[in-house]
Amino acid sequence: MLLLIYLIIIKNKMKNKIITLAQSKTWIGYKTSELTWTIGLAVAIIITPAILAHTSANQIITGTIVNALLFLAAYKLPLVNALAIAIFPSTVALLRGLLPAPMVALIPFIIISNAILISTFSAFKKTPLVGVLTASLLKFGFLYGITYFVASRLNADLITMFQWPQLITALIGGFVFLTLLKTFSTKN
Repeated sequence: MLLLIYLIIIKNKMKNKIITLAQSKTWIGYKTSELTWTIGLAVAIIITPAILAHTSANQIITGTIVNALLFLAAYKLPLVNALAIAIFPSTVALLRGLLPAPMVALIPFIIISNAILISTFSAFKKTPLVGVLTASLLKFGFLYGITYFVASRLNADLITMFQWPQLITALIGGFVFLTLLKTFSTKN
């Protein structure tokens, strides 16, 4: 990779051009539209767990909405902006006291799993269905592995929350996103 970057720089110096990583790939968005989307999605992801925390079937409803918003962030935003949003759902749940005490130790892993979902989907933006399936499976696989190997000292109900329901909510959220994407794409 470094050799490739070096060759590109040498080539462009010969043409008296300067190339930077920022010019070759947009990693972070600073345009007004990107910042607006980032702020809007961050607010939506912050509000969702706060409002729906005490509903029945909380995990399925909230998880589905949050995952749909994460897929939307990965689709609409540069990677760094979308990854910044991955921090909010778990942090809000922690600050609002919505997580059982033993789950606090899993928050970094939840944030990492959201980052895995966003990063994977971002890599498959051109084939959204493949992106949703791959990202959902990788997020699930990561959390399943963490609960199986690292957090095996938790009670069975807490372990279950981080296994199959994660795959279900990621897939449903992904298909909600795909439906919205298709609906809004055909209207434009």
